[in-house]
Amino acid sequence: AEPSVDLKDLPRLKALQPADALKTFQVRQGLKIDLAACEPLVTSPVAIAFDERGRMFVVEMRDYPDRNDQKLGRIRLLEDTDNDGVYDRASIYADGIPWPTGILCYDGGVFVATSPDIVYLKDTKGTGSADLKKVVFTGFAVGLAKVNVQGLVNGFCWGLDNRIHGATSSNGGVVGRPDAPNIPSINLRGRDFSFDPRTLDLRAESGGGQYGMSFDTAGRKFVCSNSHHIQAISYDARYAGKNPNYAMPPALVDIAVDGPAAEVYRTSPDEAWRVIRTKWRVSGQVPGMIEGGGRPSGYFTGATGITIYRGNALPPEFLDNAFIGDAGSNLVHRKLIRTQGTSLIAERPADERKTEFLTSTDNAFRPVQMANGPDGALYIIDMYREVIEHPWSLPDSIKTHLDLHSGTDRGRIYRVVPEGFKRPPPPRLDRATTAELVELLKHPNGWHRETAARLLFERQDAGAAPLLKILARQAESSSSRIVALRALAGLHALDQSPILAALADDNLAVRIDAVQISEALLARSEATDEMWASLSKLAKESGVLARYQLGLSLSMTSSPRKLPLLQTIADSAGDDSEIASAVLNASSGLEGALFNQLCDQGISAKTNGLAFLQQLAVA
Repeated sequence: AEPSVDLKDLPRLKALQPADALKTFQVRQGLKIDLAACEPLVTSPVAIAFDERGRMFVVEMRDYPDRNDQKLGRIRLLEDTDNDGVYDRASIYADGIPWPTGILCYDGGVFVATSPDIVYLKDTKGTGSADLKKVVFTGFAVGLAKVNVQGLVNGFCWGLDNRIHGATSSNGGVVGRPDAPNIPSINLRGRDFSFDPRTLDLRAESGGGQYGMSFDTAGRKFVCSNSHHIQAISYDARYAGKNPNYAMPPALVDIAVDGPAAEVYRTSPDEAWRVIRTKWRVSGQVPGMIEGGGRPSGYFTGATGITIYRGNALPPEFLDNAFIGDAGSNLVHRKLIRTQGTSLIAERPADERKTEFLTSTDNAFRPVQMANGPDGALYIIDMYREVIEHPWSLPDSIKTHLDLHSGTDRGRIYRVVPEGFKRPPPPRLDRATTAELVELLKHPNGWHRETAARLLFERQDAGAAPLLKILARQAESSSSRIVALRALAGLHALDQSPILAALADDNLAVRIDAVQISEALLARSEATDEMWASLSKLAKESGVLARYQLGLSLSMTSSPRKLPLLQTIADSAGDDSEIASAVLNASSGLEGALFNQLCDQGISAKTNGLAFLQQLAVA
């Protein structure tokens, strides 16, 4: 029998007013946290998106955790009418949405994740409320006996490839288009997805995280799960399976040097119910995972909302840092990301070894997601709930005394900026000309670059192409050169000239991106002799990341011209298993020839060479 607990042993938590809650925060020195929005303008927020006018669309998951049948979820539209940094006007953009979890702005409306669907909502009359609603995809979490509220589709991001990316999460699904039943559905169990917002072309992507997805400036993808606080995607799904005789290693990789469920340093007290449940689990009185050596907290158990900061308000050292919330420990954690060979490594900053980027002593502070804002700031979405825990993981005798819906009518959105921050004018990118949008691709704030790229894709103005070609060559920032190349691809105006220039760029990230862009030409056998010569030069590069990407990209062509490139890459692989894997995957149909050439040049005498040859022989 399950043990019992007395109500007096489970004291209730008192909700704090927003002004009082602000006093509970500790944030990294030199920075401050401001309140951008709170109840009653917003309640139970779990995701946000900013449109080209700087308006904030907020996903309100008021039906968390177990009221999805009541369809309490909704989308709010918030506006800051006087640009003082505090949103002061709100309208209900859409309601009656069960378990909404993700959002992204497009073409004057928003795509919203609401399992089992992804819907498109748009206000076509200018009333502040969506009058158009269309189900564009369906099938997420369909067919499950029980749907996990912590495993719903989420994490919408605009990718460099001009596609909307999302996290399928643990519920999975076989997903298709209700308006096109002749198009086969795609099995997304264990995989993420992306889709073209113009054609609704859907494809599976590498993934496997839970809640949260983000791309860095170079387009590398990161996800997280409850006890896996930072994971990287080592290669895209399109490469897997190109060699039917070789299975690539998993693309989802934990990259934290301190481990998936690393130590965290909360300043809030342990909740009484958590302490009691942990004791019961350790003693075997109730089932459940025993984590952290039997401690109730002090390690990641609710990692969520991973976001790579790409703004310009915080000091430069924060650029491309990862920020992860732990909703159970009332904190936001920060990681620096660096490369080590072909791998990514995430580690704490040297001066945050035993502290966190941001903590609160308020147990109801629930940072579930972050976002990059139009002002360059880092935004933190606080669901603000007394309890945020999966009902399935709570013993009935404890759950009876908890109010899992306490806080449904509250919610806060914060902004982290430097001390003395001067707020820039609000954006009006909706009024920008095509030439002005191209110029915005040079903006130091990633939000501006991304939004301008999206608007160029929406407009499909061929007049942007000549300007983009100049920018792709001459922009001072490597991130601007990359996004200009991708914008050209989105306009179907990318010829070989800018690709060749990018393959010879001084910046490694630009060269890697150019290799990826060249894949379409390789797949169609349209690569010229000059392009093959450029790729051959990259195969000899000392930088392992360029050679790794080239190995992956060569899997997209069956041309025998790739043989000497694969030979060069393999010869310099050493004991790097990732490069070896890329070569093996790309060698389909050429295994024998590659084996003979490598043997002739004595690769078996090199580090790990014999093992590679054995794998090649099997393939």
